[in-house]
Amino acid sequence: MSLPPGLRHTIAETRLFTDGRSYVILRLPIGEYQEALRLEAQLDNPFVSLVRDKDEVTLVLPQEEWEAHRPALEVLEESPDYRLITFDLPLDLGLVGYLASLIGVVAEAGVSVFPVSAFSRDHIFVPAEDFERAWDALRTLIRSCRGEEAAEAE
Repeated sequence: MSLPPGLRHTIAETRLFTDGRSYVILRLPIGEYQEALRLEAQLDNPFVSLVRDKDEVTLVLPQEEWEAHRPALEVLEESPDYRLITFDLPLDLGLVGYLASLIGVVAEAGVSVFPVSAFSRDHIFVPAEDFERAWDALRTLIRSCRGEEAAEAE
């Protein structure tokens, strides 16, 4: 994969993180937003995502938390058994192509991706059965970028 030097350098510095937990991705009706917000506020987990758009509410949370709070929400669709991969590097909001490059290698490995971004870090969720394939594809890209960085320094 041909990358601009600045982007290659950023990818080379990326650390991958996962917490080993199973996550569920939920699609909720708009009317469930306030209840989802209350539930999210009760959870004491390092990763929970709540997004509302004009059509739906999406909640991502650990599977065990969902099992404990299932009766609290009306769910339109449930996609269980996803794993988290965090690109553990603070990023500038103006960085172009970073997430696209990382997701691209995961897609080339035949793995579907559900991306979630925080202010300074990006995350993806992949089906648990494809986790190792996604992780290995990302590690290969990061190592390749590190090798190119080292070769340029010589």
